[in-house]
Amino acid sequence: MDIEVSAIFGRHMDAPCFHHCMPVAGVEYGTIRPDRSLSSPDFLPAYEWLEQEIGFFPLFIAVGRSDEVIRMSGYTDNWRLFVGCEGGIKQYRRKGEFPNLALFSFRNVDGVFMDYVDWHIALNACMNGHQVSPFGKRRIFKPYWKKHRWIQAALQGTHLVQMVIPELPLAEAVEGKVRNRSQVEHLERLGFSHVSAARLRV
Repeated sequence: MDIEVSAIFGRHMDAPCFHHCMPVAGVEYGTIRPDRSLSSPDFLPAYEWLEQEIGFFPLFIAVGRSDEVIRMSGYTDNWRLFVGCEGGIKQYRRKGEFPNLALFSFRNVDGVFMDYVDWHIALNACMNGHQVSPFGKRRIFKPYWKKHRWIQAALQGTHLVQMVIPELPLAEAVEGKVRNRSQVEHLERLGFSHVSAARLRV
């Protein structure tokens, strides 16, 4: 039975608010770093633009505690049937085509904050061979915002907030979520604790 994210993570002040979703096959009990060779060719120009702006190739973190934030991380793709249209025909995943993703949550992560909604400015520009304007950069990075304002916006739901970091120590995660019990056992064998199976409503 599907349950809401708020029921999984709770609304209490100690609940983690930094989340990273990734394929279980790439999980290791240590520090992970982004691999540009695994990036979508469509999105790679935007990632490389971001690398020039911030000084490192990005690993993305969703910030906040709401249901929407957890979905923003990509974790619900574990159960997403509809994947888009091709030639005007809707495309759906079939049995055996679903990803196997894990969600790791942290209480504190340091990195560069970005406005998730305005990130499309860079995606659209870079995917079409254009430059990101200075105005676009300000909308994405909001350089006049301090850390506390980003966190406040994320927790209050006034903005969808993401963070980019160069690396992530997965072993420091305070919670882990996977699609089923067999994946829980797999992560526990790797050394992780506080892992549970959580199916989310798409």
